[in-house]
Formats: sequence, structure tokens, C-alpha cells
Amino acid sequence: MKKIIAIALMALMLIGCFAGCTGTKKLLVATNAEFEPFESLTADGEFVGFDIDLMNAIAEKMGYEVQYENMEFDGVVAAVSNGTTDLAISGLTINAGRSKYVNFSNPYYSGAAQVLIVGKNDTYYTGTDKTTLDTQLKGQSIGVCSGYTGEFYAKGDEDWGFKAIEGANVKIYENISLAIADLKAGNINAIIMDDSVAKEAAAANDKVAKVIDVPLTVEEYGIAIDKTNKELKEKVDAALAELVEDGTVDKLLEKYDLK
Repeated sequence: MKKIIAIALMALMLIGCFAGCTGTKKLLVATNAEFEPFESLTADGEFVGFDIDLMNAIAEKMGYEVQYENMEFDGVVAAVSNGTTDLAISGLTINAGRSKYVNFSNPYYSGAAQVLIVGKNDTYYTGTDKTTLDTQLKGQSIGVCSGYTGEFYAKGDEDWGFKAIEGANVKIYENISLAIADLKAGNINAIIMDDSVAKEAAAANDKVAKVIDVPLTVEEYGIAIDKTNKELKEKVDAALAELVEDGTVDKLLEKYDLK
């Protein structure tokens, strides 16, 4: 009887060991899936977008599977810094403020910028350069999304190097759809938003909104990584470099019309 029990226990241990040895490692990745074309959710709840495809490709190079955690944009950097997730990818602009709490991968997207979304029939915002538009924004009601670069641009922030827009009434929204709805209702004069997202949003609401395609900023996006995990940063950067070298990143940029 003892011999049978011992054999059974040994078999269970071997099964457990085998399962542990063959199990695929997982990366927990924070994102805010309201930033099309970088990340969004399908009707079936599937994560899609440039960032998602890129993160999946990086993880595959590293021998990992990805589990995404969808959350408010304000929380994605905090999720990494407090250890809730391993990484965050969510159109995150690399800047000094965020770099206090997380490390960033090498930039994977350069040339991002903040632009204005205005009403379809707007004739007030006539500026063709940043200086003129900054002047025209003074005293205006401006919509921004919570935690996005546009909020810091409008309200001013030392870490970003932005001065507050003089006399502006800044209204903060949870997502771009809510901001567009308020623009349509005439409650705000303009929205400051990342250019690629602004263009997607304006195209989806082309009867009520348009983009003033003049860059107010120049930014680079990176993947947020736990500051204590230098090895993970090295692996992410190495995988990203391979994907740049083999043309995968260029193909994804073309796929999502980001080139």
C-alpha cells in the first residue's frame, strides 16, 4: 500500500514538473484600449491595434505570451511602477515626469504630435503654425483627455516643459468620444489630442469635426518597464531592435497608416 502511494505521489510530482517546465511564460501588460489606431477593443473584446501587434511580436521574440490589462489611461504607468503589471504600452510619450517612475524602452514611434480638433465649420482657428495657434487658444474652452499629453499642454506642466495656455478653460474627459460629443454640442471650442488619434476621431465624426493638422508638439512613444527590472528592459530593447531590422515595424506602420 505504501509503495502504491509513493508511486502515485511521484507521478503527481512528475506531472507538476512537466507542466511547469513546458508552460509558456506570460507578460502582464497595461494598456488603455481607447487610443485607435494604437489600441482598441473589438466588439468581441479582442485587443487590436499597432501597439498590440507590436507588443505581441516583441513578446514572441522573447518567448512570452501577453496578457493585457485594460484600464484608465491615468493608471497605466502606475500599474508598472507599483508592480501590478510588467509593462505598459499605450501610446506613452517618453518624458521626464514618467521616467521618474518607470524605465522606457527605446522609442518605437517617433514624430507623434498634438494637434487640434475643431468644429467642421470652424473659421476661428486659422493658424498655420504653432505660435499662431497658441495665441488663438488663449481664453478658449479646450477639451483634453485625462492623463494625455494634451491635458499637460493646456494646463501647463514643468516635467513636460509646457506653459499653461493663458485664460483657457480646460475641460477633462475620460475619452475622445465624450470630448467630440461636447464639441458637437458647442460646449468647447477645440480639443487637443495626439495626431493619429485625432485624425481617426475626426474621420469617424466627419460631419461635425475636422483636424487642424499643425503640430503643437513633437513626441516619441515607448514601452514602460519596471525600473527594478533591467533585464526585462534589455530583452524588450533587443527584441524591438530585431523587429526594426527585419522590417516588421515598418510593415505595422504601413498596416495602420502611420508612416
